Amino acid sequence: MPRLALTLAGAAVILAGIVGLTARDAQHQLAEDQQHARVIAAVLTARDATMISAHVSTGGTATVVMSARERALVFAAAGLRPLPPSRCYELWLMGPAGDQPAGMLPEPQHGMTGPVLASDLKPGERLGLTIEPTGGTPHPTTAAILMLPL
Repeated sequence: MPRLALTLAGAAVILAGIVGLTARDAQHQLAEDQQHARVIAAVLTARDATMISAHVSTGGTATVVMSARERALVFAAAGLRPLPPSRCYELWLMGPAGDQPAGMLPEPQHGMTGPVLASDLKPGERLGLTIEPTGGTPHPTTAAILMLPL
């Protein structure tokens, strides 16, 4: 009987530790998500916010809200064609300093994709959208299916 009680107490301690770590991770993720939402809200409500809509060459429509003051943009799309599991959509900031990955598009929900936040915009950059291998690439490997001057 004492051995069973000791085993149960040990299991309870381990379970409490796992629950505590999971709660801490969830709290950290929530804080990150809230900060991300605050930055998106700052871009969308900025006094200098500009909205651009354009057709994607492979189908669908992209909408970008950009703020020079916030040096950031929010990208969303509707009606992008589904990709095979081996491919994904990747955003790029393309400019005189080279092409920089700006984010991966999440899986569409009810035909809508995004929002994706891209920050640290620089003058003269363009926003590009390409189809890349799943997981993305450090540099575009295909031609842009959308190119927007910022």
